[in-house]
Amino acid sequence: MGRTEPRLFTPPRRPLNRKTSLGFEVIDFARAIGETLLPWQEWALIHALELNRDGSFRFRTILILVARQNGKSSLARIVTLWRLYLDGARLVLGAAQDVTQAREQWSFCLEMINACPDLKAELSGKPRHVNGDEWFRVMGGGRYKITAANEKAGRGMSADLLLIDELKTHTDWRAWGSLESTTRATPRAQTWAMSNMGGDEAVVLNRLRDKALSGTDEQLGIFEWSAPEGCEISDRQAWAQANPALGYLFDESSIESAMVGPPEVVRAETLCQAVRQLNSAINLRAWADCADPAASLQQHRERVAAVFDVAPDGGHAILVLAASLHDGRVRLQVAHAWKNTDDARAELPALLARIRPAAFGWYPGGPGAGMATTLRSLSMKYNKRPGKRGPGEPPEDGAITRVSEVCQEFADLVKAIRIAHPADPLLDAQIAGASKLQSGDGWRFTRRGDEHVNGPYACAGAVSLALTMPPARRANVRMIVA
Repeated sequence: MGRTEPRLFTPPRRPLNRKTSLGFEVIDFARAIGETLLPWQEWALIHALELNRDGSFRFRTILILVARQNGKSSLARIVTLWRLYLDGARLVLGAAQDVTQAREQWSFCLEMINACPDLKAELSGKPRHVNGDEWFRVMGGGRYKITAANEKAGRGMSADLLLIDELKTHTDWRAWGSLESTTRATPRAQTWAMSNMGGDEAVVLNRLRDKALSGTDEQLGIFEWSAPEGCEISDRQAWAQANPALGYLFDESSIESAMVGPPEVVRAETLCQAVRQLNSAINLRAWADCADPAASLQQHRERVAAVFDVAPDGGHAILVLAASLHDGRVRLQVAHAWKNTDDARAELPALLARIRPAAFGWYPGGPGAGMATTLRSLSMKYNKRPGKRGPGEPPEDGAITRVSEVCQEFADLVKAIRIAHPADPLLDAQIAGASKLQSGDGWRFTRRGDEHVNGPYACAGAVSLALTMPPARRANVRMIVA
């Protein structure tokens, strides 16, 4: 059976009772309307709704982290109805990554109201179901309205309670900034942000968690049910730590069935652990198996393909080389990396002159377009070949336009252990951070702000050019017969 207390939480300031926490009142309210709370939910309510000595809430922001399917949504609904019916909230604003998910939570609240005669009797008028303007009101005047979590959410509103579901889906601060501002002018406002853990892309969740654990913000409380770092995914005690509803809503067999998924997904979804990447583009275990640091491209210099790429923030640029090997693999090598495009623009021509690649490529639709004149000029120099060009060969301007194709092919070759790389720490780090961005029926590497994936892009392009390079001409051999 799961533990009631979270592994990480903000400790109480003073003994908790009905005078120092409104959580006890919420628990009574839930029982009165026929809702059964789990022990962990009661514990969370008591501590999250602590009061200061002046009667104000101790926390303005409450971060609840727990594995999937443990009752986060039902807890949010109880808090919503209590704030509307008993606490006098004027506006409860529910936000999720899309309005469909926000609507689901809103609909469940209405179902709870309709199932309880006392609550239904105080429902004011008919709920409004107009897409983009969905809400219902209670007799006291309070409304529950929903919105999608985006940069336009909550504009012009003042919320007493802000509910944010699946905070891990916030990959930038635009939605959070728009939503959080709705609570600033409301004295008794609270923001409840609920989620399981995610990857490095969950920038808002990760930043708030770090800040909560640092203790620098007394109005930010963290309540986290998660497995210890470094535990085995088969550790049943760790299951219980991350799943406080274990033994109440489901048993261990349900968790066992989830163990078949990728380890990073199991850790994030079932063990509520932070992972490097949830939507990994590259199989990291296979990438590690592809490491071959002892070899080099020295003996393949005449068949080297080179690809240059830049990070979106311009804070990193890289030139990667590749050549096909006789055993069917493609060897990679980082020729050079720069911390800015000015240095790359100045040094790249001389570097290529020393390497003299058989093909050179770049992505004109990517951040490298900021160096388009330089890159196109270099491409014209190194991609001129006599005769008809073969399929897949770079045009004379070196433009790689089949972006999804080269990214997916590279990932597939890594999975098949048909890539050899030098275990370069910089490249390893960027490969580990590469995630998928859906593009039509396929995908490409996600480019986001200061997250650098120009290394994987350069690798994918170089491998593609190396594989499509025309076969080397064999020298004519004359036989002399004595």
